[in-house]
Amino acid sequence: MTDYHFELNGDWEGSWDGEGKVETNGLSTTISVDTSMSGKGVGTNPDELLISALASCYLITLGIRLKKEAIGYDHIEIRTKAVVTKKGGLHFEKVTHFPIIYLADPLTEPLERKLLTCITLAERDCVIAKAVKGNVQVTVNPKFVTND
Repeated sequence: MTDYHFELNGDWEGSWDGEGKVETNGLSTTISVDTSMSGKGVGTNPDELLISALASCYLITLGIRLKKEAIGYDHIEIRTKAVVTKKGGLHFEKVTHFPIIYLADPLTEPLERKLLTCITLAERDCVIAKAVKGNVQVTVNPKFVTND
């Protein structure tokens, strides 16, 4: 079995109106609480970092799945929305991905079925989605675009 290791270093000063910094191998950013939650609103926040992790993992996993299924595509775009609620304490309630797959070939019924399978499997296989499964409702609303 192979293990993969990741590391983050960070610091924080203050309370709700505080500010900090996080750094990883590929990311260095200021963090704070979002202004909608009475925070400073500088840099990014944990909520945006979580949906960034979910969306980027989903994009990568979907790209891998499309290649495995030999589905030709030009590129994938995504918009992801999240809802954080105070019901029962502040927590993520749901996340919705809106991927757009720009296809290389015309969309046929068999291709659409294959794409929908890939959409489902990519969400199932995404390591970040697995980490939040059972705690956050994650849904996917795809769109397919062709050159015709």
